Amino acid sequence: MSRRALVLAVLTGAALLMTAPVSGAAQAAGISSADAAAAHAAAVRLQDTLVGFFAQAPDARGPVTVQVSPDAYPVYELSPDFVGGKPGAAPGDFAYFAVPARASDGRTATLWSVRGDNGTWQVGNIASGDVEGAFARQLPPGAQLLHEPQVDAWYAVRDGRVTPLSEAKPAVAVADYQRTVEARYADKLPGSAYAREGEAGGYDATSQVMPRGDGSPAPAGHDTGWVPLLILAGVLAVSGAGYVLHLRRHPA
Repeated sequence: MSRRALVLAVLTGAALLMTAPVSGAAQAAGISSADAAAAHAAAVRLQDTLVGFFAQAPDARGPVTVQVSPDAYPVYELSPDFVGGKPGAAPGDFAYFAVPARASDGRTATLWSVRGDNGTWQVGNIASGDVEGAFARQLPPGAQLLHEPQVDAWYAVRDGRVTPLSEAKPAVAVADYQRTVEARYADKLPGSAYAREGEAGGYDATSQVMPRGDGSPAPAGHDTGWVPLLILAGVLAVSGAGYVLHLRRHPA
């Protein structure tokens, strides 16, 4: 299973305040083109931070310049309501916009833009690599990009079908996929002993945005619904200027 360490860039002094198109599937989930544009603008404002991120990475090879992609890809995480079999629940809840960036030496990173307490968009994570973008570019028109974090699997969801993107398996009906994830995670939903004990892959109803490598709560107040709380392998590095970086990488 592919494991990527997380890179989290958080301003400690103050929250970041705050065009790219989004698919019809994203609009149906309540995410608009205006949201995508605002999420992208928040990413662009971190250009200088990205330069520092690449410079401090273990594989840094000298000074770089950084270009932020014009794209903002909506990413959905597996929905606890769907896992629990709630009638009408979609497979995924919107989690964040993924905005790719590329350094002049060819390295890539992805900024995760999320909606803040006051409705503005801010960057919560900077993650190495272009995983979300690579899968999003494979999506057929109108499909949603769905991530099942517990197994780090990626899917295209469209027209009642769930198509694996990260492995060569045939598409299945949404109902069949629901039965699969219910069997995997029904005992790990909010309120379960598994979640209360903070086990990896459990759900935490107060953690609404993204996985945290150190197991601490995700920022509260984002209207993204419950998102699974993962305990991912990572290295915690404290840099200057009040930033905390959680590094995520692909294995060789």
